[in-house]
Amino acid sequence: MFHNYKNMSNTSKLAYVILAILIGYIFIYPKTGEVSLLMAEKQKYESYLETLGSIESKKNELLTEFNKISVEDKKDIETILPNSLDFVKLMSQIDSVAAKYGILIDKITSKETSLSVGDSIENAQPQKIYNSAIIGFSFTASYNDFNNFMNDLEKSLRILDIKSIKLEVREKGAYSYNVEFETYWLKK
Repeated sequence: MFHNYKNMSNTSKLAYVILAILIGYIFIYPKTGEVSLLMAEKQKYESYLETLGSIESKKNELLTEFNKISVEDKKDIETILPNSLDFVKLMSQIDSVAAKYGILIDKITSKETSLSVGDSIENAQPQKIYNSAIIGFSFTASYNDFNNFMNDLEKSLRILDIKSIKLEVREKGAYSYNVEFETYWLKK
């Protein structure tokens, strides 16, 4: 049944070698394509892992820097750009500044500004990372007290953009003021 290799003719030997190569080709060659795909996928995942490692490293650097910020500075940052309107706290702060000058705040209004994104594709505005609201209030005071009050509000850490100031003359050097300003907070 088995032939002795030494007794085989060169043609038979060649046929066995070709047959062995063909069998190897039939079974192995299709797998090389799969191996190439798997190697490419492996490189892609290794690239993702490297990117994740650099992101993690950057996150740790930023966290270290953030932890170096003092508690007082963090409170100041939260005052400058809070994460909510906190209308009651804001009006309380404004009222306490006004009280220094004997000013009583009344007729308080608030309206959140619309986050318009444009009326067409060509006029589309980039999405903002913050919200804003227009706050209005009125009070009666002398010009000097009004000026001092506005200067103190200007120096406060909370960002307040004056939108309008209307005044009416009252008796004895007093004026009635109607003030509107815009304030901002970060979106959550």
